[in-house]
Amino acid sequence: MRTKDLFNRYMDIVIVFWVTSLALRLIEAVTIMAMPDNAEGVLVSEAAGLAMDIVFESAILLLLFPFYGLIARRAPKTATTIYLVTFGIFVCIHILLLQYYFNQHKPLDTLLFGYSPEEIIMTVGTADVPVVTILIELAASIVVIISAYLFVRKKSKPKILAILTMLSLPIAVALLVLDVSFYNDFAANKSFYFYEKAASYTANKKQYCHEISREKIAEYHKLFPNKRFVSDEYPLLHEFTASDSLSAYFNDFDSKPNVVIIIVEGLNDDFVHGFHGLNLMPKLHSLTGKSLYWDHCFTLGERSYAVVPSLLGSLPYGEIGFTLLNRLPRHVTLMSLLKAHGYQTDFFYGQGSWFHRKDRFFKRNSIDLIVDNAVYDEKYEKIIVGKDNFFWGYNDRDMFNQSLEVIDTTDRRPRMDVYFTGSMHSPFIIPEPEHYNRRLDSLKKNLERKDRKYYDKYNDYAMSIMFFDDALADFLEQYSHHDDWQNTIFVITGDHPMSEIPPENALKKYHVPLIIYSPKLRTPAIFSNTVSHLDFLETMIAYMERYGIKKPAKSPAFGGNLFDNNDNFAFMDEPRNVIEFYSNGYYLQGDKLYKVEEDYNIHKINDSDKCNELKRKLELVRDMSEYTSIQNYIIPADDYCKMLGLNLITDLDHSGDTSSNAKYIPIIYKTDVTDCDTVTLDVSFAYKGDGDNTVVCEMNDENNNNLYYGANYIGNEKAQIEIYKHLQVKKGEGRTYLKVYLYNKKEGMCYLTDINGMLSSNSTKQ
Repeated sequence: MRTKDLFNRYMDIVIVFWVTSLALRLIEAVTIMAMPDNAEGVLVSEAAGLAMDIVFESAILLLLFPFYGLIARRAPKTATTIYLVTFGIFVCIHILLLQYYFNQHKPLDTLLFGYSPEEIIMTVGTADVPVVTILIELAASIVVIISAYLFVRKKSKPKILAILTMLSLPIAVALLVLDVSFYNDFAANKSFYFYEKAASYTANKKQYCHEISREKIAEYHKLFPNKRFVSDEYPLLHEFTASDSLSAYFNDFDSKPNVVIIIVEGLNDDFVHGFHGLNLMPKLHSLTGKSLYWDHCFTLGERSYAVVPSLLGSLPYGEIGFTLLNRLPRHVTLMSLLKAHGYQTDFFYGQGSWFHRKDRFFKRNSIDLIVDNAVYDEKYEKIIVGKDNFFWGYNDRDMFNQSLEVIDTTDRRPRMDVYFTGSMHSPFIIPEPEHYNRRLDSLKKNLERKDRKYYDKYNDYAMSIMFFDDALADFLEQYSHHDDWQNTIFVITGDHPMSEIPPENALKKYHVPLIIYSPKLRTPAIFSNTVSHLDFLETMIAYMERYGIKKPAKSPAFGGNLFDNNDNFAFMDEPRNVIEFYSNGYYLQGDKLYKVEEDYNIHKINDSDKCNELKRKLELVRDMSEYTSIQNYIIPADDYCKMLGLNLITDLDHSGDTSSNAKYIPIIYKTDVTDCDTVTLDVSFAYKGDGDNTVVCEMNDENNNNLYYGANYIGNEKAQIEIYKHLQVKKGEGRTYLKVYLYNKKEGMCYLTDINGMLSSNSTKQ
């Protein structure tokens, strides 16, 4: 077959691509225009997007024509079938990407690569996916592809179509070279966007900061003139100078107060007030007038992985979130500090605590009890979603009720309880949906048409907000009948604004309320200074000194305190990039600079000097966050032990590398622990060698009688080893010794690098 004839046949495929692209753009435009919050100019944007689709699709097909020719000369039908089937697969993927866009109001990028397979399965399994709509769109797209091909294959094609196809390649090259980007998210092809980001992510793997110069450390320190930094080796470490500002607002507690922290999934600060004409959260709204309320508070991440380490530990962000680091660096949190001072510490969650590795983080902070969806009482109804009957967890009311039952069974020593809600999160399943639907319908009656349309679109989300507010009201009411009600501080904040309801602008996707309430509160107040979750830790530590919580001499807190303006902090966005920064009324997003108004409205400005200034600040904060997290330079072992009242026995920090083919490779040499009551073993290192080895911890008496044996099997040739254990020191004959070693079964060469850790004791025998 002549090349000319092949090309004419190939034009059938090209036209099918064009027709299908038009159909997909129509689906996209109609869906967006049906949304209550659609922007103006959707049709113009979609038309521009269609034109770009056709240009780039035609260019790609032109480049692929030689491959078609190779097959078609022998089997033309097979070549056409391969191309159309492949195109059909990509169309199916495109429809799924469109669903993500319709749900999240932005194209999917590298977010996918920041989650584990288990987290992806859970997220998809619990998402509010319109399965029927997707199936209809998929079927319609396949019908369009087949029908278009059957229609055009027997028709003669005007030469102009072939000419346009030939011209598409130079036009596409010109657009790429000139970096023409005149169209917005509406116009962007969601598939091209995802593939481009995925290819860039794969080809340009992120380079994280593993080393930092003294000059950069000094420059970072200058960003925070209120902090008295004391170390270059541990560059976050500074004198603890935060004063007790909270006590001015509280009457004295009778004893150490309980601290109850409620992290509300999806809580936008806007929800607390009149939102699109409705007060969806009357309880929380009224609470702001009876509390200390920070209405200019930021979370540091676009997803929930950020809130726990930021709020409880004022910790840096690591690579893709602190809790998701391969190795957790040494750190102190409010939980571990209160635990060291006699507090009972608990975490209550309606879903699986493994998500974002919360369980590992809390266990590392010596938590007493984790109550997640694996241990709820059978009387509580499980939330089952999807055709695969995925067990998601329990609603917020049941979580609160389960927690109160657990609390009633524990002793009455002071407690720190952390709650993480879930009902304002996909799949948005709440009890009594008919009741909340009727309530919402009643509230909507007096709304303007635009706001009614808004709530028609976001009906399920609005009902979940109302349900949580009721659940919170019930919880506080029940708690008020407990003996320790008067001796409790409640802290309420959001992990991040609900992603399914689009924020007014890019900065507001981080805007959450921070509320501190207690029956002992003497003077409620509203604070409008700019703060973040990072500023909570030192504020609470300074206050708790009144109740015997020893204030440390030094602190590695990444933030400041809630009573200052803290104007230099970075955000980690949904794909786990740190490319956004807030500084003194300016907001940087990539290469875009915005001026921030009092109400957090933003407008773009052109100020290259200010833009470069914020980019430099962002680089300093990002590098410091990565360096201290990855390299375990947050806090040295001796300061850590002083903060938590521990006795440091062995310090392994940055102790170098070890390579050996010995059968027993020591990590912690034989150490006398006789006078200790309990010891804490904290060891981490990167391992390379035989995959059939074991890290062993042994406790023996002086006659070598074994008192304890613990083994961590290494099943891979390369692994990151992390061992954290609390061990009771047992009595044998004479002195008691502990050692940790690698059992190199086959005596092959093993490499242990980046060795860190310590051995400490919680108390000493009297």
